[in-house]
Amino acid sequence: MAPQEHKLVWSSHPKEAPPAEPEPGGLPPAGQRVSVRRETQGRNGKTVTALWGFQSSERQLEELGRALRKALGCGGSKPKDGRVEIQGDKVAPVLAWLTARGYKAVKAGG
Repeated sequence: MAPQEHKLVWSSHPKEAPPAEPEPGGLPPAGQRVSVRRETQGRNGKTVTALWGFQSSERQLEELGRALRKALGCGGSKPKDGRVEIQGDKVAPVLAWLTARGYKAVKAGG
């Protein structure tokens, strides 16, 4: 038998799986306006910093949230519905971090 020739002995799937489609990418950071605000409503008085307005895929958003939490040394939630939540009142550091990476970060609310 030649080294490149491959005989399938047994498989529970008679057909090969179709190749996975690449996840659609979002806009580059320079083209995105991201809103940032501090929220306490519905969290028993605990403060979170909420970010929204990203135009990225879920995977890219999750990676961005992970990098942001690591850079600020705080916790937060996984992205849901295009929103990232960071624990604590971190509006100013989040705005600085996003601006340094090319996003147009805007403080929303008061």
